[in-house]
Amino acid sequence: MRILELKEGFVRTRRVHAPHSSLADKAVRGVLIQLASERSTLPLPGDEEALRTPCTVIWAHKVPGTNLVVTYAFELPTVEILTVRPAW
Repeated sequence: MRILELKEGFVRTRRVHAPHSSLADKAVRGVLIQLASERSTLPLPGDEEALRTPCTVIWAHKVPGTNLVVTYAFELPTVEILTVRPAW
């Protein structure tokens, strides 16, 4: 199992875009389960590079059934969950 680190930005944006018990919340939870699974290769298939800095790469994963993306960065075994936001 990987370690998911839910960053403050994710917690804050989740309240707005995927409130507790909403359909979007359930879909976001599914993405988090995928990101936590060691069976999944990171970045996940279809993920897009959202930002590259000298120190890290941030990935964007579309949340199925919504217009949202979850952004994350990883240095295994830790996956930092950065935000959930509308897709551009």
